[in-house]
Amino acid sequence: MHAQLALAATLVAGIAPMAFGGAAAVAAPVTVRTGTTAEPGTVVQEGGRLTVPAGRGPVTTRLTVTLPPGTTGPLRSARITFQAAGDTESRPSEQFTSTCSVNGGAAASCAWFSPDPETVDGTWLVLDLPAAEVPAGTSTVTYDITVAVTEGMEWLSRLSGTVELHDATGPVARGNMALDIVPGTIEAWHRSSLHARDRDGVLWQYDATGRADAPFAKRKRVGGGWNVYTAITKLDRTTAERNEGALVARDRNGVLWYYPGNRRPDAPFKPRERVGGGWNVYTSIVGLSGGDLVARDRTGVLWFYEGRGPGVTGAYAFHPRVRVGGGWNAYSAIASFGEGLVAHTAAGRQFRYEKSDDRGPSAPFKPRREVGGGWNRYTALTGMGLVLEDPSLAARTADGKLVVYGVDRWKGNSDPYRPRPVGGGWNIYDTLV
Repeated sequence: MHAQLALAATLVAGIAPMAFGGAAAVAAPVTVRTGTTAEPGTVVQEGGRLTVPAGRGPVTTRLTVTLPPGTTGPLRSARITFQAAGDTESRPSEQFTSTCSVNGGAAASCAWFSPDPETVDGTWLVLDLPAAEVPAGTSTVTYDITVAVTEGMEWLSRLSGTVELHDATGPVARGNMALDIVPGTIEAWHRSSLHARDRDGVLWQYDATGRADAPFAKRKRVGGGWNVYTAITKLDRTTAERNEGALVARDRNGVLWYYPGNRRPDAPFKPRERVGGGWNVYTSIVGLSGGDLVARDRTGVLWFYEGRGPGVTGAYAFHPRVRVGGGWNAYSAIASFGEGLVAHTAAGRQFRYEKSDDRGPSAPFKPRREVGGGWNRYTALTGMGLVLEDPSLAARTADGKLVVYGVDRWKGNSDPYRPRPVGGGWNIYDTLV
């Protein structure tokens, strides 16, 4: 829907009876205070279109208004109007914040709003600018406008708006303002982290940067001794900052251990707590978003362990297991993906199991859907949160190259992956988490 949204800057009739008088008023010459008529003044956006990275805080643009001769009184209103040529159901004004400064003065908040399309036909997005005095001896007024858009709003893409200013006699200047909304660098608390265990048993952490040219930052050492475990998986995602994601690991004796998230970048996990024994009956253990766990036994039956919620760790972390169903030995690899799973066969066919909305622990997933082939070229696969898209999969090839597959979170998990090569050298690790 958003991809089809075509935006055009137009003047909208009926927003303010005196200020916006309809199509005829737009085309008519301006009557200024001297009683003469003149062409309207101009509004120029210095530097052209403003690039606004979503979620990265404010950026600033300047509008320079050149008024027609004889305009001496205050500008009583100024407005920037964007109109949608198609869909007007989306009302994005709450995702914008701005401040405005007139003629170099103090900045103050200025309001965005989306008028009711039933009362103001076609108007999609409006920014009201403050009134302004015309400095003595000049015909120029400047507006410095900051614009900030919340994370994830890059689907807005290219916006072009009409600027119109009025004094007591009517419109005195008009022009254009344009914004390019682009993906911003995602905040650290939202960026996922990847963990990898080397062959000496040291666990390393790679934090996502939010940058396409370098998706992961330099690795950080978590600690040694992790080669005592035969399986490691995360419960929910871990992040580059304020980490709350937990981790569970099974030792060679079949005991499962719980590592709570620590909210400290230098020590991402608290000391381990014992969950219980008997976990050697499983050939695959996979943590899910939200703190749940699934495990496949040697006969191919998948079992679901529902998490008891935040703050419940160790032996009390999970409710008793519930049988999901058999036939899961058909898969050579199972990994988390978003709130569900992906699984691929030895022949390389991958299937996606999305979270069921209301069927409970015995049926936690919707019926599987095939994603595609060729996945048997990977020797390690793990689910992640947001790297450049959300959710993501990290996959390592036999020659040690890492590829991150992401899905745009605005388009849903049913859309195709976007593969992004990360680089080589990942064969030094025997486990990706």
